[in-house]
Amino acid sequence: MPEKDLPPDSRFSRDLLRRHSRRTLLKAALGLTTGSGAGSFLTARAFARRSETDGLLQAASAAIPAPTIGTPDLIVAGSPGTGPARWAPVLAPSLETTLPTDGPLNLHNVAGQDGVTGANFFDAQASGENALLVPGTAILAALSGDSRVHFDYQRWLPVALVTGSPLVVGHVDFRRSLRTLLQNRPVRVAVTTPTGAELPTLLAMAILSMRAIPVSGLATRDTSIEALQRGEVDVAQLSPGSATPELLDALKAKGFVPLFSLTTDTGGSLPDFAGRFTSLRGHTPDHPLFPAYRAAAHAASIEAALVLPMLTPPANAALWRHAAHLTASLPSVDEVARSSHTRLTTEADVLPFYAALSPPLASVLAFRRWLSASSVSWRTG
Repeated sequence: MPEKDLPPDSRFSRDLLRRHSRRTLLKAALGLTTGSGAGSFLTARAFARRSETDGLLQAASAAIPAPTIGTPDLIVAGSPGTGPARWAPVLAPSLETTLPTDGPLNLHNVAGQDGVTGANFFDAQASGENALLVPGTAILAALSGDSRVHFDYQRWLPVALVTGSPLVVGHVDFRRSLRTLLQNRPVRVAVTTPTGAELPTLLAMAILSMRAIPVSGLATRDTSIEALQRGEVDVAQLSPGSATPELLDALKAKGFVPLFSLTTDTGGSLPDFAGRFTSLRGHTPDHPLFPAYRAAAHAASIEAALVLPMLTPPANAALWRHAAHLTASLPSVDEVARSSHTRLTTEADVLPFYAALSPPLASVLAFRRWLSASSVSWRTG
């Protein structure tokens, strides 16, 4: 019988039956019908598929090996007696145990007193697995515009720094009296070379309006102290390890006193150059050469810097930084740092110190102009 000819009660019952059937089928398909065989089957099948997927993901994660670095080379830029040569035997064994590598850490020594040759060699390698241990004098050479420099230290990734601020000792009258102006007496500074590690001291004297004259060839602490005691020089710059309390007391007995430290990284009561300048002049340094002095002083304070190439993969850089942090916490490494009055800086403290090595371009140009003009009078004495 056609549906339109059915009585109203029959049509209502059929509509109700159709709606109930559709709801039942939909719940069964979604697995929502309690006690339904179809729903239980679909739910169990979905759970089995999910468990199978989780198992595959866990197996894949277990199959991925832990990140490692191949067989890296540690390029040591410095002759025997330099900071990198002293610290390489200390850092290398510790890094071998804290750095995940496929083989032992290879030490590659490149001779050179200021580290420029080794830094050039490192930049020419351009390998993402190698590292460089370089003294701050190489960075000083780059700041000075040395023609031997073929590297860009601003493109290196610093990992760790061995730092300690040198001390400047001597006998200098910093008062700006008429008598001192008329005498125009130069301040003789003991240096290895005019653009060597003592360059910040020459810059400091220039900022203090003193006529500084470098006396070259005094490459060791003993020769500098002997020249100071003989009256051949007025000022000497001492490394943190060589400025022992006994030596400072002996010099003070002969009239040679500590004048200032190059940076604040001393841990003592001696003021740094900025503090010394402020006490003498009544204001903070505002000389155009002061930004260059700050960069040079930080460079001269670096005994050894552990750096990576700019193109080092981030995963490798993270492994090196973590290994350096673990190395710095070792008692044997800390003991060596304390005995030489230095400290091994890692992680977040590295970047602020390293950033100070890059003064504004205008300051670099002013510094090089001053260096070029001063070298004329230095050659003539």
